[in-house]
Amino acid sequence: MRRLRFYILAAIMLTAGACAEEQKSEEKTLPEFKTFEYDVTTEEYSITVSYEQIANTSNNEAFMLIDQMNYNNTFGEFALDEPDPLLSAEWMMEDFLEDVHFIGSFSNEELYCEMHLYQVPSLVRNDSVVCYDTVLETNLGGAHPMVNHTYECYDLASGNIYDFSYLADGEWSDALGEIIYSKLKGEYGDAIKVSSATLSRLPEAIYLTDKGIVLQYQPYEIGDATVGSVSGEITDKELEEVGAPIVWE
Repeated sequence: MRRLRFYILAAIMLTAGACAEEQKSEEKTLPEFKTFEYDVTTEEYSITVSYEQIANTSNNEAFMLIDQMNYNNTFGEFALDEPDPLLSAEWMMEDFLEDVHFIGSFSNEELYCEMHLYQVPSLVRNDSVVCYDTVLETNLGGAHPMVNHTYECYDLASGNIYDFSYLADGEWSDALGEIIYSKLKGEYGDAIKVSSATLSRLPEAIYLTDKGIVLQYQPYEIGDATVGSVSGEITDKELEEVGAPIVWE
């Protein structure tokens, strides 16, 4: 009887160990983010650049590809083939200061100018997609800063970037415009200064959520100064109902 109990106990332990190993092997590898920061502040200007790098790109081609594309999208014309965030940030600062000096040459006032770039990454769709919200705020001496949001969403398994432009080109685009117009009018009321026909042209700033997509319009793009940027979510179900394909499933 003791020997039988021993065999049963051993079988249970082996089974539990095998299940633990199987569960461990099925666990997703998630990106580990580290923040690059650049900050230069003087009596005349303040410039900060903060963007999110992926630390664990070794032996993960998808993460490596995403990290490279995010760097390129963040720094644009100042990005290098071999990523160098510090050098890119310095070039970005020099270009900004050229604009500051140009504007200053037409003004007798002393202007305090600012440029702030930062990112917020989010994991959605059961941690299968990473979306970066990249925000650029600039103030060249005006009453209000100019704020611009851009979004990029990447599939973590393949490294591919999602292109949402097809939503504005298909036979479903007018119906989507009606849906987003109804939602924005319900949320912001008379602050929305366009008609539903105008919204058949979808914004470039679109990102994925767990339930659908968010369409975000930049400040002054469709609303008045009181609301800044405005956004509304269209669910996967609503997309399917108007016939738009769901490319992220």
